[in-house]
Amino acid sequence: MKRNAIVTVLLLLAVGLLAADVIDKPVATVKLVRLEAITAKQFRQKVEMLEERSKSTLSLEDRKKLLDLLVGEILVKQAAAQESIAVSQAELAARMEQAKKSGGQSLNLNRDLTDAEFKSLVQQSGISWEEYTDQLQKALLQQKYVMQKKKAVFETVGQPAEADILDFYESNKTAFVAPDMVRFKHIYIDTRNLADKQEKDKARERAEEISRELKNGAAFDELVLKYSDDKTSRYKGGDFGYLRRDDQARKQLLGKDFFDAPFRMKVNESSGVLQSNIGYHVIRITEKNPFRLLALEDPIPPQNSSTVRQEIGAQLMLKKQADIYQQVLQDLLAELKKKAEIKKFEDNLTW
Repeated sequence: MKRNAIVTVLLLLAVGLLAADVIDKPVATVKLVRLEAITAKQFRQKVEMLEERSKSTLSLEDRKKLLDLLVGEILVKQAAAQESIAVSQAELAARMEQAKKSGGQSLNLNRDLTDAEFKSLVQQSGISWEEYTDQLQKALLQQKYVMQKKKAVFETVGQPAEADILDFYESNKTAFVAPDMVRFKHIYIDTRNLADKQEKDKARERAEEISRELKNGAAFDELVLKYSDDKTSRYKGGDFGYLRRDDQARKQLLGKDFFDAPFRMKVNESSGVLQSNIGYHVIRITEKNPFRLLALEDPIPPQNSSTVRQEIGAQLMLKKQADIYQQVLQDLLAELKKKAEIKKFEDNLTW
């Protein structure tokens, strides 16, 4: 009996090891400094994730391209480590701050995204926060490695020619527009955390009292300091910033009725109590700018010292640098592949 039990355990272990071997069989092995394997399990997870995002099935050729990208990641990681190139937490944090800044600009928030907003947008894109930070770190390491190895190449990139700037402007003229914009101050009563109707009614009464004080001659800026729940604008006279007619994100956040109201008002005109999705507001219009096409020398609204010409030059420069970066990266990877031992098991790319 005892012997049979031992045999059974050994058989189960053997089956387990065989199953693990099947799951973890390699699709590639890579050795520049040390041997690393890309397992079938890891590769399948990548494929399934990409197919889920794209809502399509990856062909065998697509899978081969994906495998080549993963091999490239390992080569760059090992080559960077060999030359003591690494990405610090400070560098990673700085790049995230840049992403929060550009995210706030793209949503016309007149501020950077908060940590919570940034994480929410990342997750809405279909990837986890951990995956995002991992991919960002890999991208930064690759950029750092490429720039250190081929810095001289990027230093020789010249500014775009005047003819290229003019050609780009003429071909994309309708994209350079200033939409209808309005700027206003507001006294804001926050209702987002009010649970019941009685509390909301009190908030409405408070807003009505502020409106009466304003009509009776009180200074708008003093009422902002005294009553407004908007801590960001309270010490700036209640300045809400610019509202663009084409800003769908803010339209959804604030609600259509409130969003449309400032565009119907005149400069220096004050409103009564306006209700948005987030509270009550009393506003005063400080600036209105109508829709217009922008000329090459026009600054890009609303608050930008860069002109259309400078913006086009910057875009063309970035395009040129991106093209050179891709070429340099491919050249470096080709050099690394010659030095490395790489084995691909393409029979394991399908299941």
